[in-house]
Amino acid sequence: MKLKVVYFGASLAGKSTNVKVLYEKLREKGIAKGDYISMETDENRTLFVEMFLSSFNIEGQNIDIKVLTTPGQFRLHPLRKVIMKGVDGLVFVVDSSKERENINFLVLRETAAVLKEQGFDLYSLPVVVQYNKRDLPDAVPIEELQPVCNPWDTEYVEAVAIKGKGVLETFHAIVKKILLEKVSAKELS
Repeated sequence: MKLKVVYFGASLAGKSTNVKVLYEKLREKGIAKGDYISMETDENRTLFVEMFLSSFNIEGQNIDIKVLTTPGQFRLHPLRKVIMKGVDGLVFVVDSSKERENINFLVLRETAAVLKEQGFDLYSLPVVVQYNKRDLPDAVPIEELQPVCNPWDTEYVEAVAIKGKGVLETFHAIVKKILLEKVSAKELS
């Protein structure tokens, strides 16, 4: 079984940091296969990050997981469309700082539009919300972020990705959600 997980969110929310830390942690465990690839713009802003995980074995089922990030800059909308094709699950990385509150909502709305163009409904895909940068002094309380950033009322993880806090938990949560959905769909067919 092949799965595609995409981390999306505003620029500088911590998507690339999440995937880089995740790659390092999984490599230490011998799970990450292939290279960590990061494509950056001239301004050292990440266009996308790609990482491959191979030969996960869960209950006798081999699972390959491809993990990507989308660029946060709105001018890179066409690239987001390409990255979202065939996605199985999403991680919405929310920048918890007060000054980024509105941009989180705009990215969520824009991502819903990108997926709709591809025939997906954002609300029908497995999603985990990660509230990143919880260590900031101006971090917005979760109760205030939830109505705007988690319209699914789905599972969320508090994180400080740069310190590795919440990174593995977020990844485990999204993989579990995707696999549960695939098992349910298989049972219904």
